[in-house]
Amino acid sequence: MSGCDDNQSINVIGSSPALNELLRLVDRVAPSQQNILICGPTGCGKEVIAQLIHQRSKNPSAPFIDLNCGAIPEYLVEAELFGHIKGAFTGASGDRRGHLEMVSNGTLFLDEIGEMPLSVQPKLLRVLETRTFRPIGSSEVRQFKGRVVAATHRNLLTQVKSGVFREDLYYRLGVITLDIPALSQRREDIPALIEYFASLQTHPLVFNAHAMSHLQQYPWPGNVRELRNLVDRLAALSDTHLITREVLDTFMPTAQLEMKFSSDLLADAMLALPGGDKLVVVEQLLIERALQRTTGNKTAAAQLLGISRKSVERRIQGRRDKRPLARQYLQEGIRLMQCAAYPAAIADLQKGLHLLVGITLDEEVRQLYYSFYRQLSLCYQILQGWLSQDALKYHNDAISLGKKIGDESELAGLFFWRWSAKLMVLDLPQARALAQELLQRGQSEKTVLIWSEAYIALASVLFWLGDNQEVLACLLRSKLLSTPSEYADQQSIDLVGMALTLEGLALFQLGKFKRAKERARQLELRAADENIMAFHRVISLVGAAWLACLFEDSDSLGPLTRALETQTQHYGFTFYQGLGKVLKGCYLLMQQDYVQAEQCMIDGYDANLSGQGGKLFHSFQAWKRGELLLLSGDPQQCDALIAQALDVAFKHQERAYLSELIVIKARARWALDDLIGAEHDFRSAIATAQTLGIVPAQIVATHELANLLAQTQRKPEAITLLSRVLKSVDPRGGPPSLRRATQLLSELEQRA
Repeated sequence: MSGCDDNQSINVIGSSPALNELLRLVDRVAPSQQNILICGPTGCGKEVIAQLIHQRSKNPSAPFIDLNCGAIPEYLVEAELFGHIKGAFTGASGDRRGHLEMVSNGTLFLDEIGEMPLSVQPKLLRVLETRTFRPIGSSEVRQFKGRVVAATHRNLLTQVKSGVFREDLYYRLGVITLDIPALSQRREDIPALIEYFASLQTHPLVFNAHAMSHLQQYPWPGNVRELRNLVDRLAALSDTHLITREVLDTFMPTAQLEMKFSSDLLADAMLALPGGDKLVVVEQLLIERALQRTTGNKTAAAQLLGISRKSVERRIQGRRDKRPLARQYLQEGIRLMQCAAYPAAIADLQKGLHLLVGITLDEEVRQLYYSFYRQLSLCYQILQGWLSQDALKYHNDAISLGKKIGDESELAGLFFWRWSAKLMVLDLPQARALAQELLQRGQSEKTVLIWSEAYIALASVLFWLGDNQEVLACLLRSKLLSTPSEYADQQSIDLVGMALTLEGLALFQLGKFKRAKERARQLELRAADENIMAFHRVISLVGAAWLACLFEDSDSLGPLTRALETQTQHYGFTFYQGLGKVLKGCYLLMQQDYVQAEQCMIDGYDANLSGQGGKLFHSFQAWKRGELLLLSGDPQQCDALIAQALDVAFKHQERAYLSELIVIKARARWALDDLIGAEHDFRSAIATAQTLGIVPAQIVATHELANLLAQTQRKPEAITLLSRVLKSVDPRGGPPSLRRATQLLSELEQRA
């Protein structure tokens, strides 16, 4: 991999599988406007890839501006990014444009983003969220039109955990993450790189086979940069153009240093072993390997290890004796889970799992490992959501063991996770395919639970695809709501609560308002039932609050969001805590507390829902935030927010709230005096809602369009449009938007 000078083509050298896969990803992501995070060790070519992304973007002739966050003083980073006006601070003798403005519609490359000062990080986050910024000292809002590509050699997740990098910024930057392979991971590219670097020299260099072989075996801790520096040194200092192994020895680290690299690699491999206490894990590996090499002879194994036979026997026996205690921890962990004490359950399960480290893996120990992994993955999933990295780790461990010891029904239950992970990132086609596969497993296994999980999975995907008729049909086939008591003890997912919520949402979107309100009432009653599990109560609270929000029922929404906040904080359900904040923001919006409402929505979505690349509820929160921005008098920011949300919706084929987003876009255009654009978007929203069969959006879009038509002297058309849409709607139990549309029709008819 190599770089380029300005206005020259990017040279990417090599044809290894690792590099080809990276270039394939670059080709896919370069034309988008999504933020990209490039990760990789120092010297691997991160800036080259950033330049390549820019070259293959839709605006390759636009500026490519780079800022090394670790190369300039902390106090200058903000000024470099945002610019400043005259007098903004001491020494600001004139206006100065920042990189955010100078980049125009090009690429802003933030190198070493992990070194960005913590004080600047929330300001950059705001730019990425709103696509706007203010120069230092200025009150003027300016548009950021470019795309951010960031790079780091650090583990940003580790920095997040240590508090030196914001979690919300990490996930906002890492919409797309590219991992650059180290040179040691693509050794087959080394000859081509050497040939390329040699061709740049004024004096030709030739490497013989022995030298080339040595260079391919060297670990290259400095990666491509170290290789290029070596070739440059050879060209400048070597007495001969023929480079042999002997010549290399005078320019490269000694064999002793190479041995150190080998030792380092061995130590790194040991540190990567699973389990908490690495020393215990390594000890057991050595004992097991020694016994294998001596065909079970403990005396010979002890000699090989350099310890006594009694030491070998004592270590083996000590691990066997820990099994009963491990089982006790497992049982106590499950009991705590049933009491919804998930953090305490995790602590006990971790203790039990730690006891198994180093015990020889027989069937009993494998089964214990499997049980611990399953319960831990479940705890983390409930607390942190489906995309929790902790949950994913233990889930994958359980899958790996389950293939060896679990039956098909067990594996099918674990398989449900794959579907949920795809749904959370809005990979809806894949999520639908996985749900259908899960349904086939349920049919072949004839297991009621798998069957029901499969129908919930399919109904959930269909809802976000905007197919509400099929949601109802799917739930009817599941028979979940006809026999809810069968699923009362399910820890992993509240099938009944989800079914009630999905049915209520689908009924609302189809204009069956009276029945939707009945489902909302059922969810409220269920949430108040102290006899059901705490997690199930939270799911019911979410469903009831969601429906109350759609019905604009602030009298119900206020108490529901307060109860949801109390429950999620008490039990530590962080994912649902975030969703609760978004819904609380909707309640505050109804109370016209716009500042607190916006803060709640942003905090809830960015901190709890969008982590690990999650995009579920993106359109819903964008719809409500857009509405808030309009009501608070900021149509320009609203327009930018909705444009981004529509990009996400179209990209992921997510249509649950597509019509609502288009309505907000039209209202923003109207507020910006673009009447032609507003009318076009209102009509587009109506057509989209009609295609999807979404009645509330048809009502709202028609009401807004009728208002616009009436104000532009086209009352007859306004009356016709309103009459047509209201004629087909059952008014019983309808939301306030229905009453507002009916009232407008009456007023227009009176004035006609």
